[in-house]
Amino acid sequence: MADGASDDGGIEILSKAGAIIDALAGTQALTVSALAEAVDEPTSSTYRLLQSLLAMGWVDAAPTRGTYRLGLACMQIGGVLEDSLDVRGVALPRMRELRSTAGVAALLCYRRGVRAVCVERLEGHDVRSVAMQVGDALPLHVGGAPRALLAFLAAGEQHAVVDELLAGAGAGDPYAVPSAAALDAELRATRKRGYARSDQDVTIGIAAFGSPVFNHRGELVAAVSISGLRERLVEREAEMSALVVSTAAAISADLGFDGGPRG
Repeated sequence: MADGASDDGGIEILSKAGAIIDALAGTQALTVSALAEAVDEPTSSTYRLLQSLLAMGWVDAAPTRGTYRLGLACMQIGGVLEDSLDVRGVALPRMRELRSTAGVAALLCYRRGVRAVCVERLEGHDVRSVAMQVGDALPLHVGGAPRALLAFLAAGEQHAVVDELLAGAGAGDPYAVPSAAALDAELRATRKRGYARSDQDVTIGIAAFGSPVFNHRGELVAAVSISGLRERLVEREAEMSALVVSTAAAISADLGFDGGPRG
């Protein structure tokens, strides 16, 4: 019986500590009295619990005297949890909807250096393209998802990638790198319209549209695209590209992106 009572007491303390953390998570800082009111506890017991949370680093004293805020330890754990979000797992339900609505293949790609790697592909109802299967990679200047990744990189990073692509261009390259001016114009156009276009630059007869995905910090983490027979996509570009853009935006929102300034 004594052990059970002890366990109940520990759970109650943890519950009260959690209530304090929740209250601080919703604001910049609170006084002890405001916290006590928020968690419906006496000021004295709230103060004692705050001292324990301060010692563990879960709570810190705020700059304004007599107020408290979330501590570094708590924010670090929150950051780890946010960073561990499985982009592919979050994106997959949205990609299924996209594939079902568009009727063509839906792809998800991550950037790896100057290339884009396909990490998910849902086949459509038309011809199956052998290009860009799961595990395959393409240079960032070709294809719907790869070009979306390149176009929406932060300016400094984009310039570095473009320089590397141009420096590595060779006569035997199956995907010729355009001139710096031509590539810059295409990337600007892509950013302006909100999605990348690929019209037979990877596979003859195949077109694709790609749009970027951002995480809770506004960082570019992936790109989603659709790929299919050219006549099914190019002739319905406004409709199909809108589907891709809205899907990418929905995945970004699921990852915590609020549509504000991007990292």
